[in-house]
Amino acid sequence: MEILRFGNVVLDVDRALLRDSKGAEVALRPKSLDFLLELARNAGRILSPSELFNAVWPDVTVTTDSIAQCVLEVRRAIGDPEGRILRTVVKRGYCLDVKVQSETSTVTTARTPAIPTEQDRPSLVVLPFQSFPEDPKSDWFADGMVEEITTALSRFRSLFVIARNSAFTFKGQNVDVREVGQRLGVRYVLEGSVRRVGEQVRVTGQLVESESGAHVWADRFDGALHDVFKLQDQITTAVAGVLEPRIHHAEIERATRKPTADLTAYDLYLRAMPGLYARTPAGHDAAKRFLEEAVERDPGFARARSWLSALLASGIFAGWEPDNEAARGRAINLAREALASVSADPLVLARSGFVLTMHAGMHAEGSALLDRAIAANQNCVEALTRGGWVAVFSGDFETALSRVALSERLDPLSPDPVTSLSLRAAAYFSLRQFDAAIEAAKGAIGRAPDFSIARAYLIASLAHAGREEEARAQVADLFSRNRQWALARVTHLSP
Repeated sequence: MEILRFGNVVLDVDRALLRDSKGAEVALRPKSLDFLLELARNAGRILSPSELFNAVWPDVTVTTDSIAQCVLEVRRAIGDPEGRILRTVVKRGYCLDVKVQSETSTVTTARTPAIPTEQDRPSLVVLPFQSFPEDPKSDWFADGMVEEITTALSRFRSLFVIARNSAFTFKGQNVDVREVGQRLGVRYVLEGSVRRVGEQVRVTGQLVESESGAHVWADRFDGALHDVFKLQDQITTAVAGVLEPRIHHAEIERATRKPTADLTAYDLYLRAMPGLYARTPAGHDAAKRFLEEAVERDPGFARARSWLSALLASGIFAGWEPDNEAARGRAINLAREALASVSADPLVLARSGFVLTMHAGMHAEGSALLDRAIAANQNCVEALTRGGWVAVFSGDFETALSRVALSERLDPLSPDPVTSLSLRAAAYFSLRQFDAAIEAAKGAIGRAPDFSIARAYLIASLAHAGREEEARAQVADLFSRNRQWALARVTHLSP
């Protein structure tokens, strides 16, 4: 094991960890860690920007801002805010001006148990519940039940849970669980129904082994409408108990945490979802109205606050906010408020980290929040995709692609693949894989023609690939759809 010691820190090369003088791990992004390692291995020597680009970002297009960000993060990590150890040498480069001791350790240390792989973990999909009586106006209730059960089960690190979007491609269909299992690659299917009679609710659920069609578990739960979250808790705990009897009680409590005690605010949160996935100016505005009212009704509803924050941030990028500066300031404030209210919810961490990275320039903090979100719930598609965007804008493009690949595996039939396709376009563009970027960007705008950021990456990739005529045609289309956004942003695409 290679160990580098300097100042008050220890760099464990093999395990990619930086520790302080007391042995505690110091959080540092992968690229910043690579940056520090290159300097430490060349301690006392001035490294030029080109040397650092080649060592830390080989075959990747980044700007000097990426180096500047790494310098700030490394200085903070090693306790050198004034730059006396990691020195900037004007017009020449950077130098780690300290003696570095290198040693090799043969001591075997205890290792954290590995997270089970996708193949090792029981895999599960929660299908849309049937609603009785059938009424499209009240479908949101059954859909919300499925949404919360899926989210709760996804928090168990020992389960592999298919995302809600893929599950809902089966809504309204008479399906064979064997077919569902084959199409989604899952071992278990949870299906059920919600029956409402006045203020009373009955929820039934059954867990089926997809390969054999055998019933593993079935039960029903009765309660009052105002106890909807209690019913969700009971179902989640029962299913988790069948699949993973050894799960600790504390994990079950965390998995079944209620998002809010105000059913009206929660109703508004659910009703915002169609607009969030519409990828249109009208859908954006509708979702914003619902979330604004949800936050007003329940100021402690951190998920609604964090999603409104992320919605504003995305609206700025898409060109749908009338006042970008006002939206940016509000998004950052909402993210901070959500984190102050709930600091352990993966969705709150992911949305807030996304906003702080994209609009506050806090790459280190944003990356750390996304790392925490994904560690807390490795099945959370939203955390993975937002983490992918944060990785792109932090210069870690391979991590971005690995995160989007896992999100696509968790949500293989998603009716809204625009986010993952746009993310792929951004990562491939930054890696100078222009043909792959073009394919991904075309896929995104084919589904959401008004999503300007995807079209902008398409234009840039076409231009770099020498396909200037196609690029000009896309520029004309972009200007016809969103002229103000195009004038402000089309030339500012590189992270």
